[in-house]
Amino acid sequence: MSVSVNTNSINKQMPLTRRRILALLKEKGKLTADELAQTLKISAVAIRRHLNKLESDQLVAYEEVQRGMGRPSYVYQLGEAASNFFPHRYEDLAVNVLETIKELYGEESVDAIFQMRSKFFIETYRPKVTGKTLNERLDQVTKLREADGYMSTWEQCDDGTFVLRESNCPIIHAVKSYECACNNDLVILSELLNAKVVRRTHLSDGDNSCSYEICAKAS
Repeated sequence: MSVSVNTNSINKQMPLTRRRILALLKEKGKLTADELAQTLKISAVAIRRHLNKLESDQLVAYEEVQRGMGRPSYVYQLGEAASNFFPHRYEDLAVNVLETIKELYGEESVDAIFQMRSKFFIETYRPKVTGKTLNERLDQVTKLREADGYMSTWEQCDDGTFVLRESNCPIIHAVKSYECACNNDLVILSELLNAKVVRRTHLSDGDNSCSYEICAKAS
């Protein structure tokens, strides 16, 4: 009997057989190499070769299980890194929660949430932004934002101003519904850099990045 394995939700760049192994382990929980081979109609040698690669990528893990007499069996299950290969829809959940809060308590309550988020990031980042010059602080902030998934880079212009570009926005789903999220990002950058920050392009408007023009505050 042939078995249909749904791999549509798994990273398409991965070889099909490995995707099918991950899908089966997601569905069944734990399987031996022989059970995987029998289900997928592939030799046990080939399955073990794929399992070795998946294990090295921390996508599967195994344990020894004694099943009756004889040598113990190796039973495979999904590894820690495998969760990234399956959809979670966390973004939709976050937006739905914000919509519910807005309906229950008004739009100002959503503004307050993003203000608290800004305060959290400012307080968390501030001890790590110690540069005495603007370009030193900008370099430190860029590295912090890069670690948070913003794909941040910066450069200095001929006129002495700076440009910060962020090619990714981890909260883009919320940004499309609530402009206050972006406004509070400006607050974060202005506070940490102690500089004047003006947004010039915007990912939510279809631009390739969110870019900011940055210059020192007038003395």
